[in-house]
Amino acid sequence: MAIKTTTLSTVISSDIKGAISNFCKRKGIKLRYFIENALVEQLEDEVDVQAYLERKDEERFTFEDVIKKSKK
Repeated sequence: MAIKTTTLSTVISSDIKGAISNFCKRKGIKLRYFIENALVEQLEDEVDVQAYLERKDEERFTFEDVIKKSKK
């Protein structure tokens, strides 16, 4: 199955663009890969924070608690 792609255009500081380009050259990765990964990671972080906030007050069990309960 082919991945559908689209173009994203934005304006950023030329200093940041230069730093990202240099980083990608040093690491041997494509700029597109770096930017796409950064966006995905940011979205995942937001989802993780939301999940934490929704579940932070739930009862917690240690690994030892789980083992003790499984032996009963």
